[in-house]
Amino acid sequence: MSRENQAEPQGGQLGESRAAVPISAERRSVMDLWRVFTKQRFTILTVTILSVAASAWYAFRTPPVYESVSHVEIAPPAKGSGESMNVYAQELGSDSQLQTEIQVLESDAVLFKTAENLNLLPEVRGEEKNGAKGGTAPSGEITPEERRAMIGMVRDGLSVSLIANTQIVEIRFRGGDPILATEIVNQVAATYADEDLRTKYERTLHVSAWLQQRLEDLKKEASDTQQQLADYQRAHNIVGTDEDSNLTIQTLEHVSGSLDDAEADRIMKEARMQDFDSLSPDMVALMGDNPALSALHTQLSDLQLQRAQMATKFGDKHPQMQQLDLQINKVQTQINNEVAVARRQVHDEYQGSLELEDAMRKRLAEQEDAAYRLNEDVAQYAILRHQAELTRNLYDTLELRLKEASVSAGLSAANITVLDRADVPSDPVAPNKRGSLTMGLFGGLVLGCVLAFLIESIDDRLRTSEEVESACMLPSLAAIPHMSSGKEKRRNGDADNVAASSLRAPQQLVTLRDPKSSSAEAYRSMRSSLLLSSIDNPPRVIVVTSSFPAEGKTTTALNLSIVLAQRGERVLLVDADLRRGSLHRVFGMPDSSFGLSTALSQPGFNKEIPAPLPEIPTLHVLSTGPRPPNPAEMLSSNRMEEQMRQWTKEFDRIVIDSAPLLAVSDTQAMAVRADAVVLLARAGVTRKRALLRSRDLLWRINAPVVGVVVNDVDMRLENFYTYRYGMSAKNYWYGYRQSATISDRAYGYEEDEEDGNHEV
Repeated sequence: MSRENQAEPQGGQLGESRAAVPISAERRSVMDLWRVFTKQRFTILTVTILSVAASAWYAFRTPPVYESVSHVEIAPPAKGSGESMNVYAQELGSDSQLQTEIQVLESDAVLFKTAENLNLLPEVRGEEKNGAKGGTAPSGEITPEERRAMIGMVRDGLSVSLIANTQIVEIRFRGGDPILATEIVNQVAATYADEDLRTKYERTLHVSAWLQQRLEDLKKEASDTQQQLADYQRAHNIVGTDEDSNLTIQTLEHVSGSLDDAEADRIMKEARMQDFDSLSPDMVALMGDNPALSALHTQLSDLQLQRAQMATKFGDKHPQMQQLDLQINKVQTQINNEVAVARRQVHDEYQGSLELEDAMRKRLAEQEDAAYRLNEDVAQYAILRHQAELTRNLYDTLELRLKEASVSAGLSAANITVLDRADVPSDPVAPNKRGSLTMGLFGGLVLGCVLAFLIESIDDRLRTSEEVESACMLPSLAAIPHMSSGKEKRRNGDADNVAASSLRAPQQLVTLRDPKSSSAEAYRSMRSSLLLSSIDNPPRVIVVTSSFPAEGKTTTALNLSIVLAQRGERVLLVDADLRRGSLHRVFGMPDSSFGLSTALSQPGFNKEIPAPLPEIPTLHVLSTGPRPPNPAEMLSSNRMEEQMRQWTKEFDRIVIDSAPLLAVSDTQAMAVRADAVVLLARAGVTRKRALLRSRDLLWRINAPVVGVVVNDVDMRLENFYTYRYGMSAKNYWYGYRQSATISDRAYGYEEDEEDGNHEV
């Protein structure tokens, strides 16, 4: 079987194996969580026990603590007639003001006064003497250290809080003495009310004294400003109560009105003059302004009528006609004279009104200049008047509040009410033994679970087939349960079977010595998975390898060969681990002079391959033989390829137990020439990173990796119900490794021994 002929099947098998990988998302099911809890149950139990023990120690060793509670209402003062004088008062409706009152209640002054009222000084001095803190002050004098100690006795257990959405303050005190705790709470509330009343009363008296002194200054200041205002008013001719009431402004208004009248009269007379100048004397007579002119005009009309009548009878030379002409001329002359007089009179009236208007304009300009000069003084007058008014108003206000303060001093401080006085507590509030034990139990469980998951996240050792599939993205061919040793079987009452099969490593020949066990069934499942991985062309050359030693390669290869031979096939089991092979010890083969190294180094040397198991005559085993100095070169040589081709002609299946992949490079050449490569992982031993490196190494050389076999699986972590079919009713021990030496021997790993093997 040449490498060229294997290239295509290997590629196809590799594609099939990669395509068969169940790529699943990283998620945890309830079963995964249960597996973590089961695996880390001792960690969770230990942390829980320690937490409960610590809680019990705290609960029973802590001295009892008693708590007293009192409720105080801090309401804003009632609005009354005297409220306006309270210039320092602040509304208590806001949270900020209530928080301020709480800070006052917790102040050193209130707490020290409380300690004084409760006479805590002797107790403080007694503590200092007992503590060898010598140098007490004389009786009646309190040192700063004693004052701080008295305040500390009250402050240490005191707790003041505001009840949400109310004006009620809750005062709590915790201490070992229930009576003292009650007295401190009640005394703090009483001291706070007294201090509030005293503080506000003293503040009112201070305000009254300040107002009295300020009033004297304001009285003199008001008198001076009023005198300055009067002098300025007299000097600038300002008459009245404001800057607008003065003679200059009044005269300006009168002159302005007279100018308007003169201008209107002039305009009217000018229009009349223009009418007179534009009219004829006859039309002027018709206006009726001059009665004499109207009479002359009538007379002229009569004379002209008579002349016209006489002109028909007499000629122009007639004396009567001439007489009439003379009369007409005389009347016409009189009319012209009257019209001239009327026009002259209209012109004179217009000229007079024009002169009056000019005089009024000149007077108005002079008065405006005087008003402009006055405006410069009015601004100063307004300032003086405003200052005088402010001083007078301030004086009146302060005088009113001084009178109110003398009557209602201290009344506004009555806004503190003790709603609930503290009673002596009967039961301690701490320690809560039941609550502490409960919290210790639940806290221990939570902390233990967190620690368990932390350990699980740090530990990357693979334990189940599902973890292996998810990590390396290769299908799991089988999950081999943990195989118990002879000592374990004797412990479980199966000593007879052990005695009957103890000649030939019963732990490794489980498929032959205990065919009804779950381990044997798992190897048969592996056989089915391997043969069905390629139905049309089942693999003939199978290489079994792992990442590191002690992961079960020899045991897996041995049992796989047995279950294949049980099908009636001729099977060759080859121990290709030329460095640390162990098949000759498993089968008790005394002669180790012939083996794989002999067949490869001496092509002409031909010897029949033995069948060490009489029960299975179709199973032939080829051990390592003498250990060569160059195993890697020997296994990758053309002679090895020819030997493998020769074996395929003589046997139906060839199972090769190879060396670890990451330890040495011996396996790589055989993996490329094989039909199927089975990668081994040992539950609880193989790490994820090592398995991934082995997989990547096989993929890089295009080895036909068909899947992974997981050894030494704790079936409590695996899907146990899938392995119950075919199990006998006898007891089965599911524990992890009882003895490192026995378990390592069961999975094919022993220390190198001086067994007489020699180099070729």
